[in-house]
This record gives sequence, C-alpha cells and structure tokens, in this order.
Amino acid sequence: MQVWVIRTVLSAVLVSMCFAVEECPATVDDCLYQNVAMLKSARNDPTDHYYIGGMFGVHEQGYDAYSCSNAIRTRGIVNLEAFLWSIKKFSSLNPTPGIDVGGVAFDSCSRKEQTIENVMSFAHCNLRPMGVDRRHLLAYVGPDRSSEALAISSVMADLNITYISHAATSPELSDSTKHPFFLRTAPSDIHDAVIMANMLGVAGAEFAILLYLDNDYGRAGSMKFQEEINNKKDVCIGQSMAVTPSPSDAEIIQIVQNLQKYQEMRYVVLFMDAAHARMILEAVNSRPAIASKFIFIGTSSWGRSPDVIRGLIPTANNSIVMSHVVSNTYTQYVEEFKAHWAGLRPDARTDGVVNPWLMEYFQQEYNCRFDINGAGKCNTTVNRLSDDVIDVYVPYTIMAVEAIIKGVKAAAEEKCSGNNLCSDLLNLENQGTVIYEKIKETGMMVFNSTRDADGKYVSGDVSLQNSAYNIYTVTKTGDFDLVYRYKPSESTTLLDRVKFLDENIYRKGQCSETLCPVCKAESTVAPTTPEVTTPRPADTTTDPTLGGTRAMVYYPIRQEITGAFATQPRTEAEYMTRFEIGQKWIIPIGVLAGLGIFAVIVFEIYVMYKLLGTQQSHKWRTVWLGQLLLFGIFLSYLTLFAYLPIPTKATCGITRFGIGISYAIMFSVLLVKLMVILTSKSSESLLPGDIESPNYLKGIYQFLMFMFAVGVQVVIGIQWLITVPPEAIQVFDNRGEPYWICNHYTWAAGSGWENMASFVRTEFENHVLSLIYIMVLILITTILALRAHGIITNNRESVFIGISAGFSIPIWLAWTLVGGLNRDHMFAQEFGDACIAFGLFLNATLILFAMFLPKVRQLVNMGVEGIYFEDDRETVYNESVIMPPPSYKSRPNSNSLIYVNTPGMYTDPQIISNGDPGGNHIRYSQAGSVYSSPPGMYRKAESTIGPSSKVLRVTGDLTGKHRRPQSDYGYGRRSEKGTLTRSRSHQNIGAL
Repeated sequence: MQVWVIRTVLSAVLVSMCFAVEECPATVDDCLYQNVAMLKSARNDPTDHYYIGGMFGVHEQGYDAYSCSNAIRTRGIVNLEAFLWSIKKFSSLNPTPGIDVGGVAFDSCSRKEQTIENVMSFAHCNLRPMGVDRRHLLAYVGPDRSSEALAISSVMADLNITYISHAATSPELSDSTKHPFFLRTAPSDIHDAVIMANMLGVAGAEFAILLYLDNDYGRAGSMKFQEEINNKKDVCIGQSMAVTPSPSDAEIIQIVQNLQKYQEMRYVVLFMDAAHARMILEAVNSRPAIASKFIFIGTSSWGRSPDVIRGLIPTANNSIVMSHVVSNTYTQYVEEFKAHWAGLRPDARTDGVVNPWLMEYFQQEYNCRFDINGAGKCNTTVNRLSDDVIDVYVPYTIMAVEAIIKGVKAAAEEKCSGNNLCSDLLNLENQGTVIYEKIKETGMMVFNSTRDADGKYVSGDVSLQNSAYNIYTVTKTGDFDLVYRYKPSESTTLLDRVKFLDENIYRKGQCSETLCPVCKAESTVAPTTPEVTTPRPADTTTDPTLGGTRAMVYYPIRQEITGAFATQPRTEAEYMTRFEIGQKWIIPIGVLAGLGIFAVIVFEIYVMYKLLGTQQSHKWRTVWLGQLLLFGIFLSYLTLFAYLPIPTKATCGITRFGIGISYAIMFSVLLVKLMVILTSKSSESLLPGDIESPNYLKGIYQFLMFMFAVGVQVVIGIQWLITVPPEAIQVFDNRGEPYWICNHYTWAAGSGWENMASFVRTEFENHVLSLIYIMVLILITTILALRAHGIITNNRESVFIGISAGFSIPIWLAWTLVGGLNRDHMFAQEFGDACIAFGLFLNATLILFAMFLPKVRQLVNMGVEGIYFEDDRETVYNESVIMPPPSYKSRPNSNSLIYVNTPGMYTDPQIISNGDPGGNHIRYSQAGSVYSSPPGMYRKAESTIGPSSKVLRVTGDLTGKHRRPQSDYGYGRRSEKGTLTRSRSHQNIGAL
C-alpha cells in the first residue's frame, strides 16, 4: 500500500514538472529589459500574484524592422494607460484573497513582426521586465490592429495563452477553429459594413465610390460591404479604389483626381481608419471646386473623433459616421478614466505605474522637454493632458481587463483553493484552456456564448446584446448630430425605419454610361425570361473593378471559376524577393540554379572543343540533338530564377509557360534519340565505330518529330496564357495572412476568390494538371528505353536515356505528392512553389549528368582506346579466329586466314576487301582503321572444315575480355624490333 502511494505521488510530481511552465533562469540586472510600461505587483511568491500582458502600438512604424518612429500614437498611449488603470481598478473591485495582479505592456511599434517578437522573446526569457516571470503572465490584452491579431494567433495557440483584443475588428478573426485563444470586446467590422450599406439605402443613393485601406482591416471590411451592396437592387458601387497604408503624395493626388472625375456619384464610402480618412478629407478640401460635392460615409474607426474633421468643413459637412455605444456601466468607468488621465503628471506619478512613453507623448503634444531648464521646459502645472483625446476603444480595453480578472478568479476557485494560484492552474494545459473557458463563462454579457455540437465556442466575438451604434451626421459647425441608434441584435434594419435625412441634401447622385457602365447595364437590361425577373439570389458573387472597364457577372453559388479576381493595387514595397518575407528555400534554389547554368556552359565548351576539326563537327544531324538537350537543361535552370521574387504578372507567366516548355524540350530530345537508335537496330552489317547505319533516321525526320513533340506543349501553354491571363493577386493564406500568389487557381462562387483555404484547386494543383502531357512523354520515353536497352548504337546511349527517364518517375511522384498532400498546411503556398522548383532542378540535373558524363568519357578516350570492347561481341566478328600463315616469322607475305563465326558454324569463304588492288584487308573494331593482310584472306568454307574438324576458339584478348593496350594493329610487315605497325584511328562516338 505504501509503495502504491509513493508511486502515485511521484507520478503526480513528474506530470506537474512536465507540463508546468518553467521559471526563467537567473540572470544579472544588465540583461533585464526595462523599456516597458509596468504596474508592479507588490508580491513575489509564485502562488500569490500574476500579471496581465499588454500589446499596444505606442509608436508609429519606423523606417525599418529594427526601429520605431519617434511619433507617439494617441490611440496607443491612451489605451495603454486605460489598461494599467483598469488593472488597479478591477483588482480592487473584484479582489481574489491572497492574489495580487500586476501589468506589463510591450510596444509593437505598429508592426505585426514586432508583436510576435515581443511575445516570443518574453516566452523564451530573452525579454525580461524587472520582476516579471513568464510563468506568471496568464493572459494578454491587445493588439489593437487586425493584422497583428491575425499574425500572433498561431503563436498564442502554441503558448496556450488567451489574448483579448480591444480594437481588432477583422471578420477573419471570428473563426474560433483558426484562432482558438482569441477574444475581442470590440464588435466586428461586419456590423460597420451592414450599417454603411443600409445608410446608402436610407439616403436614397443609387451610386457610390468605395475607398478602402489596402490592409487586412480594409480589405476584409470592404469585401463584406460589397457583399451587402450586392444584395441590394437600388445601390451600385460605380468605382472601387484602394489606398495603401503609407500613400505617397502622388497616390493621394491621383485618388483625388479620380474622385473629381466621378463626382456626380456624390457618395464616397471610406472603409479605413481615422488617420487615413482625414488624409482623404484634407486632399479633397484642398480643391475648392469639389470641396462640398461629396457626402462621406465613415466607419466606427472614424467615430466622433474631432481630429478627423477639424478645419475641414465644408468638405466633411453632411457626412454620415457611426460610433460604438457601450453600456452605462462602462460609460461610468470611461468618465473615471478621463479624470485619471487629465490628472496625470508624467514627471511625478504617484500611482505606482512606470510608463516611459507618457513623457514622450507629453513632449510631443506641447513641443517641450523635461530634461532642460529655461525656455522649452515642460510645465505640467500649465499644460495638462486633455480628455478630448480619449479613444473610442478605451471602454473595450477596460472591458477586456475586467474579463481577464474575473476569469482568472473563477479558474483559481475551481482548480485551487481560491486563495492562491496552485501549480495545477499554472501548467501549460490549464493556463490556456481553463482560463479561456472561465473568461467566456464569467463574461456572458460581454462575449458570444454560442457553442457548436461539440460544446466549443463558435467565436470569440463580443455579444450582440452588448453591441450598439450611434449614427451621426456632421453639421456645418463641425459637431456630430445624433440621428439614429442601431442595435445589431434587433431583427429590423435601418431600411425598415422612416427616413431621417434631409432629402434635399442626400439626393440620389448620377452616373453616366461612360463612367459607370456596370450600374447602367444592370439597370437597363429588360427581363426576357421568368428566371431574370426573379429577385437576385443572395448567394452570388461579383468582380468589382476599377474604372468600369469590366462587366459585372453573376454566377451560381457552385460555379467553379479559374483566373477571375478583383482588381488590386500593389505598392512598391510589395515588389521584393521571397527571402525578405521569410522564405529561406529560395537561397538553395537560386544557388543550385546558378551552379547548373555554370555546369551546362562547361559541358558545352568542352564538347565543342573536343569535336573541333573532327568529321562529326561537319555533320549537323549528329550534333543538333545534343545541343538542343543542353539548351533545354539551360532553360530549366534559367526558369528557376523566376521563383526568387514575390509573384508578379511577369514571373507568373514565365513559370507557367517556361516549366512546361523546359520539360518538353528535354524529353522530346530523348524520345527522338531513342527513335534514331531503334531505326539503326536492323543494320547487321554495321561495324562498331561506323559513322551511321544505312537505316539511320534522316535529319529532316528527326527535326519534324522533335517539333511535333514540343509543339503539343507549346499549344497547351499558349492556350492557358490566353484563356487565363497571368496575374499576381493577394489572397488570404491558411494562416489568414495576406499573400501574393499567381491567379491560376480554381475557386467556387459561393466561397469567393480571396480565401486560399476554400479553393477548389490551388495554383499548384492546376499547374500539375497542365503538365500531364509531360508525364505521358516521360512514360513513353521510359518504355522505349527499355525496348532499346540492348542496342549498341551510339555506345549504348539507350541505357543512359533509360536512366534519365526512369529515375524521373520517382522524382515526379515525390514533388507532386509533397505539394499536393500539404494543401491544408499553414505554408501550403510555399510548399507548392518549392516543390515545382526543386522538381525541375532535380530532373534537369539528372538528365545533364546521366547523358553528358558518358559523352565526356568518350571524348576523353577518343582516338586512344576505341569503342567499348564488350560491343565487339555484338558484331559479325564475334569469337572469330585469326590464323597466321604457316611460317609467320619468315614469310610475312604469306596468306593469313580469318575464320568468322556465325551462329554455331563457320560459313563459306568470304573475301573481305576494301578495294585495294594490292591486297585484301579487313576492318577490325574501328571505322577507318585498316589492318594489312596478305592476299587470300577469307572465311573458311564449311566443306573444308568438315563435321569433325577441330575449330580453334578465339582467345580472351580478341573477345574483349581483356583490354587491348592499343586500339588497332596492322597485320602486315613487322618492324625490326618485332612490333606491329599501328594504323591511324578515326574514332566515332555517335550522335551527341
């Protein structure tokens, strides 16, 4: 019994050690990272305190990944202070006996990469705020951008840590299966899109211009807005334009010029944040001719912020905006925080908070310095922080902190005694799932409580019961006039309400047939069949474009489409190499392709040098196939360089056409070579080393066969380029991140073109399908190589062709299976491109070395060793016997006999002569080599031998079992030293 108890205790300890989050090892103070904002916990024991982390974009983005801008974001610093204030507030309102709460916040500098770096560095003990250990940080608040929240999702899932964003509103984040530890207190952009679409209907607009921010937030929201517009018959998007996150002056000018061109449409939807909305308003305001022509529809990010419209009336006059509304309880908390903010003194804080960035913000606001004396020194008595800058997302930050504190308290009560944080709660499993579940359960009025069949929450969105919007119009005095309150939880929409806008101001707008053919075409087409007169189904999709240059087409929901996409602008920063976005595999492919090109050039120079001056250099039909094969291999290596940059229109076209053509050239050459070998098979009179067979396939037929074999793939490639013009587009990959790919994938109308996870066939799968003809070529080449493996033509070249084609089959199976079976991987798009690139490299390299290394050996031995001796046995002189004359030493001119063995017997005599009137000679072993023999050389007749005659067999050195020291001997007059005279050899190595 005691043994069992001891084992149980030891097992429990081991499990706790295996799954517990280890504390960081000790370090010196110099290694501690102090550039953070902190609310230090007053306790040090691991079980009596914990920390809440914060991810805020305090500074603006710097010029590179290693630095932040000097500018402080008002939204970042205000929400950071609200985060620290809320921890003190709710840890005292909802105290957990024996447990203290602290806070530590990191600055992401408005970069998603920096957000990941902060979290991972803290988890790896590389980033160490004083007194904060990674084991004690149980949840995060933030980040405040959708792009950062999407990027950090997989990291938080690996760390098993819950994070609650107060401002990430992208609809992509609503999927809890992709983002299992994500929660948010701010409503999704779906509601903004619905309200904006309905507001256009209330205003009676028929046409609208859509301007959206070209990032995760703007693209996802604008897509949802377009879906809502597509469901309406009376509103049409006449123009759609993207605004880059960091637009140049020239880009802003171009956008304003387009707005001026389409000013008759009147309504401009701005799906962008407040800073970019003001940028557009300023640009329009600088042109008095159009300053009052537009009515702008703004998102909740614009809200009631006076900074957006300050000094821009009449441009912003009559604009319609919306703002989030929170419950009265949180309104009270916001008022308390305003008082706290206004009373802050950056140089003399008394609340126990360390925030080094607040002093920077104060200096930025009042253009002063704390570290000088006299003029320009900051005076906190005269200058105070203004509560006018309180951000629209402050209540959601307060809400997130309260949810975490309540959730941890509930988790401690369930897993521990309730007065401390036991090790059971702090292990990796419970630290993630238990705290996440308790935050959701204790915040029923905050978060969506809907569960699926397995009991899991379907999303981490805020509850619709806790979401509401106030809709305002901008007055001539620059105020916001409340005209309506909208609640997403209500079944009715704004269109069901009475119109509350001035019809004299909010008129329909116009759009000419030239500027807006899409809208006009849709509104003027008369119904001709009952199907056309039925209401448009909600499950259709469209392709909105710029300039009205394309028609709007509707597809059935299950229609499969290849190549169609929405027009997308691309910034200069997005034209870079894959290495700059973290794809390290392009380094080896670039180096290997360069080495391959070098090897091809070396082979070409060597072959041409060795053939210079030989008889084969003058026979083009013995050289051109080898030259084409080298060209195909060279083209393969050259095509690989198109994979180095991020996909563009040019590289998509090159890879699509170039890969198929490279394969086609290589295997077409091998196929023609095999046909040449097979046609020379019947030439039994051909001696080893002879130039060619009488049945040798003529050069013109070789050329026609090659052109036909390659032409099929050329037609396939050209047809593909015409029907699906190449283009690079940005879609969302399996991680939810934007990624540029080529457009030759297939998508279903019901799923959309922008989500890689829902593609019917990826661009990799369609590319493989376009190479089916190449697969057939490889198979045919392999079969013919097996058929011709015993033919000695071209020094048994069929064997090397068989190696090239046969080993290509497993290479193709490997790269197609790796790319095809990983389509659901987070980096599936990289798998596909890498597999195609490395597959082409391996194939080209295999053919290069299998086909040309033997040729190099033959060229090295040309004129020295002759042909391979094992090939002698394939000729009519196999196992022949040369009989010297009776007195060989004394009678050099006597007759010599050669007995030639044909299947099993010696035939009648046959004189072998080269036409020399002075005597008979034989050719042996090598074209052009003449062996002198006395007159009367013949094959002995069977009648002479007789059935019982004794036949001498050929010796080993003549059968090829032993290598000759020399390739040819003259059987004529001996020299004085007793050696045979050597004849001149003309080696033929066959068609190159």
